[in-house]
Parts: sequence; C-alpha cells; structure tokens
Amino acid sequence: MKALSLLVLVSFLIAAAAECPFSHGNDGGNGGANAPPKEASPPKHDSSPDYSPPANNNTAPPPPASGTPTAAPGASPALAPAASPAPVPAPASSVNKTNNGTLSPDYYANICPNLESLVQGAVRGMMASSPIAAAATLRLFFHDCFITGCDASLLIQNPNNDDEQHSSENMFLRADGYKTITAAKAAVDADPQCANKVSCADIMALAARDAVALSGGPTWKVELGRYDALGARASDVDLPLTTEDVPALMKRFSAHGLTVDDLVALSGGHTLGATSCVFVNSRIYPTADAFLDPGFASQLQGICPSNLDPNTFVFFDQSVTSFDNNYFLMVQQKKGVLFSDSALYFDSSSKGIVDKFAADQNAFFTQFVSSMVTLGRLGLKNAANGEIRTICTKPN
Repeated sequence: MKALSLLVLVSFLIAAAAECPFSHGNDGGNGGANAPPKEASPPKHDSSPDYSPPANNNTAPPPPASGTPTAAPGASPALAPAASPAPVPAPASSVNKTNNGTLSPDYYANICPNLESLVQGAVRGMMASSPIAAAATLRLFFHDCFITGCDASLLIQNPNNDDEQHSSENMFLRADGYKTITAAKAAVDADPQCANKVSCADIMALAARDAVALSGGPTWKVELGRYDALGARASDVDLPLTTEDVPALMKRFSAHGLTVDDLVALSGGHTLGATSCVFVNSRIYPTADAFLDPGFASQLQGICPSNLDPNTFVFFDQSVTSFDNNYFLMVQQKKGVLFSDSALYFDSSSKGIVDKFAADQNAFFTQFVSSMVTLGRLGLKNAANGEIRTICTKPN
C-alpha cells in the first residue's frame, strides 16, 4: 500500500466520529467466542472516534493540506421562518409502516416538490467547502437513528446540555455534519412552498443519501414522512462501541432488527472519514495487537505518537473522500484501523461478508442501500408523539 503519510489527517479539527457501522460509542469490552485475547483489546474510552463536540462559532474547517488542528467549529441552529409549522398532508403513497408511522419516497410530492434538489444542493455546497462534510453527515444519521429512532433528536440542544448531542458518546461528532443539516434546512425553508413542512429527520435522511451518492457511492429512493422528536436526553444514548467484537455488536444490532449483513455493510461507511489516535494507540502500544498486520501496525506507530496526541488522525482507508469498497480490502488485509473494524474479519459470521464486499463493490453497494433503508425505519414518530420542528435544534 502507499505510504501511510496518506493516512495522516493533521488538519482535521478535533476528532471526526465513526465507530463501527458509522460510529461507536464510548467504552466497551470484548466478549464472545471469537474475541481477541485481552491484551489485544483496546481500553475503554469515554467518547466516540470521529467528530468534534458542538462549540459556539461558525468557523469552517481548513482543507486537509496544512495547519495544526484547532477547536471544532460549532453547530449553528437551523434558520427558522417566523410562521408556525403547517400541518403536513397525508403522503402520496405508502411503502412502509413501522411504529405507527408511514413512509413513502413520494411523501412530499405535493407538499415540497423541489425537496430533493434543495437538500442535494446544500450538501453539495458543504462538501465543496469541507472535505469531511460527507463523512460527518453520514455519521449523524447513524447516531440519530440508533438512539431513539430516526427523529432528529440528535440535533436538539437543551439549555442544560443534558441532550444526546452532549453525551460522551456524541461529543466527537464533527460540526461539519451539523452545519450540513443547518444549510439544508435553510434551503428547504427558503422555498415558500416548503417552509416548516419538512421534518428535520427527513432532511437528515436525504442528506445522508446525498453525502454517499456525491462521494461516488450508490443512490437510492429515500423513504420520507418522518416526524421529529419532541425532546432529547443524554441518558438515552447507548451506541455500539469501537472496542466491541462481533457478538457484542450484534447484540446491539439485533435489538433493532438489524442483521450481521447490516452490521458489515454499515461498517463500510468507514470508507469515508478518519479517526483520532485516541482510538488507535491502545492497539499499537506497548506492542501491536494480534489482529493488526505488523507492517501496518508499524506505520500506525509512525503516525500516532506513544505520548498520545488526540489531534492526530488516521484515515480508515486510502480513498478517504470516495465511497467505495477499499475499507473492506483494508479489513481483509488486517489493516482495520479500529478494533471493531478488525473484529469483522475474525468472526465466522462476518468474515465471508467482508470477503464478498472486498471482491464485489456492487454487492457492497446493494447491501448498503438495503441496510440504510432498514436503518431509516427505526423508531418512527407520528403526529401524536412527534412534530415538524421549526428550528432543528429545539422543540417547538
């Protein structure tokens, strides 16, 4: 492989979030029959690998070519028109009904006909200004759906900071993702036909799809018609962990009706983005664990100093801004960056899937689309327990 200088992300602002499927949470152990020996397991951590906590400024990140990492930019509130949210008409057609909610790709056909182009334009603009916008936006969608469902609860900022966004598991989510959703919300509400009629949750779902498609990945029809959560609590956050093996991860995924195919495919979201040395050093010091290629481990040691520098980063694969199957080639070669990446190739239930996706990018794309659609159906809200938020960062 090319020199791992390609993997250094010296200008990414404080940590960009991606755990296993798209990211994992704070700590965790390694259980199960195929778990590595204890000395090979990373220690527990208190935050997730790849993004930064929300701050209070709007500084855009520098391109990944120069500079020393700085504090992460903040997540700006979505722009809000003065009018109250209008009732949302019934969808044009129903394709899925889960948890008292109805989703359809045509939900907004007669409500906001330009919705998809408005969101895509905003995502494209953010990706042009930030090389990590796509990865950050994709991570947000996973984190949101995996907590209380796809309800944009992750965007809520409570006055006392006891919200999902400020939980330890989410404190490394990059502001570039929040800013992408803010830009998309503003673009949608600037259209008089759409203002206050599209949920923040649906905007997140569309933005995640566009982040993948505009990075060279697959596209798909996004099911729409979600309502936004009425609140958010940090205590609800319980995400998969970077230190977990496949049995532990599957316990979490199966609780949401997700399969091992979903786990491996969603982990492929790591083809975009990077992670802090905070989540790598425990695998390479004092000696490299048994699940890393020795040469790769040596290269990682050249990137991540033993006296931990949390502002130094490692790409998950060499095509960091392209959505492809290179991540699976890395995992297959014992070059998975996180323990939870490596674990996929050392468990009999997931190894064959990794091999399939490494050999056939189309197979990966097909399963990724299916898994994203399934993920997008989790925890749907309706008019009785949800709303269409005027401002994405706070309930109406």
